[in-house]
Amino acid sequence: MKPAKPCRIKPCLTAALLLLTFSATAQTPERWDIPLDPRDWKLVAERQEGRLTERVYAAPGESEYFWNEKLTIGHQRLAFSPDDYLPAFLDFLSENCRPYKVTPIKQEASDVLLQWEGDCRITGSQFEYRRIVAAKDGVHIIAYAAKTNRLSEPKREAWLAMMRDAKLK
Repeated sequence: MKPAKPCRIKPCLTAALLLLTFSATAQTPERWDIPLDPRDWKLVAERQEGRLTERVYAAPGESEYFWNEKLTIGHQRLAFSPDDYLPAFLDFLSENCRPYKVTPIKQEASDVLLQWEGDCRITGSQFEYRRIVAAKDGVHIIAYAAKTNRLSEPKREAWLAMMRDAKLK
């Protein structure tokens, strides 16, 4: 039996840091306190682009691209107001979901709730409530989306109440 090769400091340190980074990312608790419906929502995507981190949850049996309902939870570091986040989001809608219509529901300096409807290239016609809240560590985002043809008025009202009542932990 050959003795194990000694671990070189730089490669071992790099590998250990990568493992810790991925482990910490996967186990970071959500900051939103929102009373979801009793279904077992599943994490179907997690991405980080620059200062923005997003997690996408789908209803049981659905996926990131094939969904009828989804919940997106995000955090943008180094953003200090909803105005730091909204221009890039509206640019995304302009590029991917035309035509679209945005309706503000609540507009305060550190808390915005809006709804938008649009026909998106990949996912088709959809409806979304999106809430953006500024905190000391950046801007936090929570969004509920549903296919337009799958959203009843009672369900829409229930999700609007949940989004309004959601609090950061």
